[in-house]
Amino acid sequence: MIGKYAFCPTSGASLSREVHYDEHGRPERVPQADDLSPSAALDAPLTTGERRSSRRALVTYFRRCHRRHTDPDDELSRRAALAIGRLKRTATGRQERDLIVWYALGERLARDGVDVTWMTAHAEPRCPACGGRLTYVVGPDGPIGRCGGSCDDTGDDRLETIRETVCSLFARTFPDDPTPDTDALELL
Repeated sequence: MIGKYAFCPTSGASLSREVHYDEHGRPERVPQADDLSPSAALDAPLTTGERRSSRRALVTYFRRCHRRHTDPDDELSRRAALAIGRLKRTATGRQERDLIVWYALGERLARDGVDVTWMTAHAEPRCPACGGRLTYVVGPDGPIGRCGGSCDDTGDDRLETIRETVCSLFARTFPDDPTPDTDALELL
């Protein structure tokens, strides 16, 4: 993921607070080794995160985030890893983005009876077109997320676009389950 919740796209390691600047003045951070990614600093380049990370990175991120909220659960970690693997294999185009996979994973786990409310604290909806932050306005049916970077002038609800993409990925990955309604997703 990019932005506030960025992690190493290769290993899933947390990134340092210390920022290094490349030859073009872009800020980058160093992956930090820990018990979930012990060799992170050795095999990963400087980064600010990516929109699409490896399966391994997303599984590691899930485990790290989950243990911030409760004790480690090996069974849940295995179920999440299997679901992430299926989601990543099925995803195409914009569905491949970490944010979409994260929200679809939350829906999958919620349907299995897992409390996933903690997952919202570890992902921030971003503009599907440019990856920029969203600004929010009050609409007749709830908040409307618009691109804060004005990547286009349509003013479309980016949250709705994200919800539709998550539902589409979920339906393709888990065809035997009923497709979730865009307004009834667990995390969005």
